[in-house]
Amino acid sequence: MIGKILKVSDYKFVYGQDTVYINVFGAFKSRRSGNRYIVYSYDNKKLYCGSLFTKSDGLVIMTSKDDSFDDVKEFVNSIIDDTVDDKFEVVSLDKYSSAEIIDQHEINIDVDIQKLYDKTIPKPEVRTKSDIPKRKKTFSIPVFVMFFLIISVTVFLFINPEVIVGENEKYICTYGYNHDKLPAQVVDNVNLEFNNKKEIVSIKIATNYIFNDHSYYAEFRDEGYFSQYKGDSYQFDDENYTYKVFTKVDTKVDYFMPKEEKELIDYYKKQNYTCTLVKESK
Repeated sequence: MIGKILKVSDYKFVYGQDTVYINVFGAFKSRRSGNRYIVYSYDNKKLYCGSLFTKSDGLVIMTSKDDSFDDVKEFVNSIIDDTVDDKFEVVSLDKYSSAEIIDQHEINIDVDIQKLYDKTIPKPEVRTKSDIPKRKKTFSIPVFVMFFLIISVTVFLFINPEVIVGENEKYICTYGYNHDKLPAQVVDNVNLEFNNKKEIVSIKIATNYIFNDHSYYAEFRDEGYFSQYKGDSYQFDDENYTYKVFTKVDTKVDYFMPKEEKELIDYYKKQNYTCTLVKESK
């Protein structure tokens, strides 16, 4: 089958929400234009497409003024008619597990999307009750009690690791300034987490670009200027004219800042950050 279910990382979705998936019905290379396209749906109610690009860790979907809807519609119809292999150069999705959606087109075509799903998406193997070998029933009260105690202790320690290793300490360091090129105020929020040995284990940075020129904010977003200010992920908050960038610092590879808690806090304070210990409510 030429389809696949892929995980989505996309600025349109709220940062931190549950993972979103798309049902990809296939991807192909147009023999007329040489462009590559992908066809998919979120819930099998609406059909979407976009130009397809690849990077080392996944797919990138965006739109172009040169996109050919005729090719896409012909590809969809060929799937229904079981002639896709004869008419199109299908792009394999085997080595990809995620897709970043920059932009997309909604396809207006009279087609049974559920039938597309059935024809292209591999189905998980389902074992029937008769396939499962029967086992002889055995029961031992002492063994059951011991098993129950081991599971209970394991779950308790998993939920409460601080009983063994102690609780981690978390700080948030904040710094705000006016950007030297953009008509925006920048607010950096650096979340630091230290283990019980007072060593850094996690650094997550959320940078907010709050635009005071609303017209330029729209141009910054629509013309792609934001690509110069990207991290691991990003999000546009149109209601508050804010562009948000999220970055995670690898504290083990190519890490150059102090590792000890006091030294790292002092490092940020010297950069004019205000650092506060986060006390979690219990």
